[in-house]
Amino acid sequence: MHPPLHFPYKVSLLLAFFFLAGCGPSAQELHEQTLSLLNTEADRWNGGPQFATTAKDAFGNPLSFSVEKTTFNYILELRSNGPDGLPKNSDDIVVTRAKPHGETTLTKEASLAVEQLSGAAASGAVKGLKKGLSAGGEKK
Repeated sequence: MHPPLHFPYKVSLLLAFFFLAGCGPSAQELHEQTLSLLNTEADRWNGGPQFATTAKDAFGNPLSFSVEKTTFNYILELRSNGPDGLPKNSDDIVVTRAKPHGETTLTKEASLAVEQLSGAAASGAVKGLKKGLSAGGEKK
């Protein structure tokens, strides 16, 4: 028969177990889990002006996001506020995606500018022609 384990021995075994098992994920593991989640969520985006998620990062905080329309693209920014939960500081984890929206107005603006220039040039040419014709018919 084995002698009973003494209290200090039990505590030592328990401490060794916790030391070997760890106390949960490391900061780096939480960062990697959050980055993976952000990329997975961003990949769900269809490239349009709307995006929504209820996902929470590995730190238990909700994600924030925005979609901005630029000249050629919609830009999605998906953000975890990091372990401190405070927005827009150095521990934030951010992913972005850009997708063309095909709604650029540059072609329309360029076309309008060309029309205005050609209209002005044509108007100037007609006025010049009229002036020239009228000048040629004058008596000296």
